[in-house]
Amino acid sequence: MYKENTSDGVATSILAGLGWLFDSFVINIYALALPFIALTFHAKPLALGFIASLFLLGYTIGTIGFGIITDYLGRKRTLSLSIAGYAVITALTALSWSIATLGIMRFLTGIGGGGELPVGATFTSEMWPAKRRGWGIALMYVGYPIGYLLAIGLAALVIRPIGWRGIFAVALIPGALIWGVRKVLKESPRFEAIQQRIIMEGNKRKNIGLRQVVKTKKNRRHLLIGVLIFIPLAYCYYALSVFLPTYMKTVLHLSYGTVLIDLTWLTLAYIVLVVLIGWLSDIVGRRPLAIICALTAGIGGILMFSTQSPSTFMAIGLIAYPAWVGLTWTLGITFISEIFSTDVRGSGFGLSVGFGRITSIFAPIIAGALATTIGLAGSFKLSAIVWILYVIGFAMGRETKGLTLEEIERRENGDSIHKELEEA
Repeated sequence: MYKENTSDGVATSILAGLGWLFDSFVINIYALALPFIALTFHAKPLALGFIASLFLLGYTIGTIGFGIITDYLGRKRTLSLSIAGYAVITALTALSWSIATLGIMRFLTGIGGGGELPVGATFTSEMWPAKRRGWGIALMYVGYPIGYLLAIGLAALVIRPIGWRGIFAVALIPGALIWGVRKVLKESPRFEAIQQRIIMEGNKRKNIGLRQVVKTKKNRRHLLIGVLIFIPLAYCYYALSVFLPTYMKTVLHLSYGTVLIDLTWLTLAYIVLVVLIGWLSDIVGRRPLAIICALTAGIGGILMFSTQSPSTFMAIGLIAYPAWVGLTWTLGITFISEIFSTDVRGSGFGLSVGFGRITSIFAPIIAGALATTIGLAGSFKLSAIVWILYVIGFAMGRETKGLTLEEIERRENGDSIHKELEEA
C-alpha cells in the first residue's frame, strides 16, 4: 500500500491547482467579456446563454471522457492532454468571426477543459495522507478562485484597450507554462499499483474503469450519490456565474469597473473560506459541513438577490457567494473522490460530474429565458431550490474523514459482501 506524505500531497495540490487556475480562467473570461461580445455580434441574452450551454455540453463530454481515460492512461498523462487541448482552442477563440463560430470554439474548449475536474481531483486525493486530505483538496481547489481573479485582472487590463478577443488570445501563455510544469509531477503510485495488478492478471482490464462502475451495486450507489451532489453544484454555479456580472451592472447599476472590484472582494472571501472549510472538514467531517454550506448557499442566495442595494448585496454575498460557488464544491469534490475505489476513481468521479452536469447544460439557457420574464434575480432565487439534492446526496453517504482510501474501500466492500449474504 502506498504510504502518503504531506510533501507529495502539497506538490500535487499546487500543480493540480495551477490546472484549476487555468480552467477557471477559461470558463470565466466568457462571462466577464459577455457585454462586449454582445455588442460585437449584436447578440441577445438567449443566444449568449446558448453558447454558454454549448461550452457546458463540451465540458460534460470531456469530464466523462477524460475521467474514463485516466483509469487507463494514468492521472499525469491524461491531465497533460486536457491542458494542451483547451489552451490552444481558447487562444483560437479570439479568431471567431460570428456568433456560430464562437459557439463552436467554446464547445471544443469545454471538451478539453472537462478533463481538469475528474483527473485533478482524483490525482490529488490519491496523494494526500488521510488526516489532511480535505485540506489538500481545498488547496487544489483554491486555484479556481485565483484563476477567476486572474480573469478579472486581465479583463480590466486587456478588454478596453484591445478588445475582448485579446483576453482569449493571451490564454495560450499560462496554458503553455502550466503544461510545462506538469511534466515534473510523478504519476500516482496508487494508479501504478493498479497497472501492476493488470500485468499480473494477464493484461485484463475488464475489472477497472467504466464497466466496473456500472457493474456492481456498490459503485452504482456511489454514482447515484455523486450525481445528486453534482447536479446542484453544476447547475447552480452556471445559472449564476454566466450572468452575475450582467446582473451587477444592470440591476445594481454598477459601472463595469465597480463590478470587477466587487467580484474581486467576493472572490477573496471565497479563497479564504475554501481553505478554512477544507481544514475544518478534516476535523468536523465532510457531511455536516456540506449540509450547512448547502443551506447557507440556498438561503443566502435568496437573500442576496432580494435586494437592490449594492452594500446589502455585498454584505450577504461575502458569505453566500463563497458557499454557492466554492465551499459546496470543495466538500463535494473531496467526498466523491474518496468513495470510489482506485481502479474506478477517475471513471466514477467523471461519470458523477458528467451526469450531474447534464442539467447544467441548460442552466444558462434557462437563466437567460427566465430573465426575460421574472428577471435575473428571480432566476437566481429559483436556482437556490436545487440545493436540496446536494443535502440528500450527502445524507445517503457515510463519513470519510480520517480514513485512508484503502480503509474506505474495505468498509464499502465489506458492506457489499454483507448485503449479498443477507439477500442470499
